[in-house]
Amino acid sequence: MGARVRGHDGLVGVAWVLASVLLVPCQAQAAENDTANHPLLTGEWQTAREWRLANPLGPAPAFAPRSRWRSTLDLKGDRRIALGTGSALSVHADAALTVLRDDGDANPVTSGRVNELYASTGSDAWQLSAGRRIIGWDVGQGFRPNDVVQREERRPLLPATPQGRSVVQVEHFGADDATSLVWIDPQGGATDRALALRHYRRFGALDVYGHAHWSAATRGNLGAALAWVASDAVELHASTRWLPALGQHQSLVGGSWTGGPDLTALAEVWQDGLASPSSARRNVYGRLAWQHEGWQVSADALWQPGDGGRVLGAGLRWQGDQWRAEAVWRVLGGPASASLRRTPSRQTGALALTRSF
Repeated sequence: MGARVRGHDGLVGVAWVLASVLLVPCQAQAAENDTANHPLLTGEWQTAREWRLANPLGPAPAFAPRSRWRSTLDLKGDRRIALGTGSALSVHADAALTVLRDDGDANPVTSGRVNELYASTGSDAWQLSAGRRIIGWDVGQGFRPNDVVQREERRPLLPATPQGRSVVQVEHFGADDATSLVWIDPQGGATDRALALRHYRRFGALDVYGHAHWSAATRGNLGAALAWVASDAVELHASTRWLPALGQHQSLVGGSWTGGPDLTALAEVWQDGLASPSSARRNVYGRLAWQHEGWQVSADALWQPGDGGRVLGAGLRWQGDQWRAEAVWRVLGGPASASLRRTPSRQTGALALTRSF
């Protein structure tokens, strides 16, 4: 479940996942006025043109990723099944079908994958879920030290649904706190399995998180994070993770400012002791966005002071009721010796049109 499949198998896989959610038989009859057993299907379709300009200073410019056309259909299905004991079983699925054609290829490639497929049940205070699920943790935007379950890509060129991981999760909710225990990849090998614990507590405008994680690769490691809404305009956040077995740590400090309904600014600095090369361990990131009605203009910059490498980006987005159009472009620069100047692509960009339903 969740593996990437191609061609006809991709179509069958996506159809099977959605059918398993929407057509699964009920185990008990709900009341006449209960719509819990009615399936709900949502999703979006996106078509995009993605440009990747080869870097002449890269390790192999001739083999740099090619520009391409991409179309993706992402469908989400939910089904709530009433059980005889008065409780219910909720099933959620997210499956995507993608058609890609790289420049120079005669035929497109079709692939399908399952992003999420899990079931959950429980009482008011307790919740149990199992299956493939997206679980994103931590408070940072450009980097998340304590995102130990999902480890999703930060700052993607275009927003995309990540692929979840196989988990068994137990959660407990209180009035001002919540605790989650996650068993990651329970059917995987010894090097894949891990345990992750997060405890959250709210103190007025301050959110505090405690994290613990164990895996064969990193052994035991601990983390903490906080987010404080200082005023209507200012938000501050910080996160840290200590890995004693590796003698490293990951830490982030940041904040955001909102200038009324139209202007927002974000600034973050972080240290990633696990990053390679070592020049990528220290990072400074900033983003500025201006929004008017359905339009948003944004600019962002990432700077690595270790060698002076930088990534500059700009974006334009229009959001309607069901349609979204966006354009984004990024340029990697800095001294010739900077690691960001030796990546396969020197510039990347995209134009995308999205229809939600």
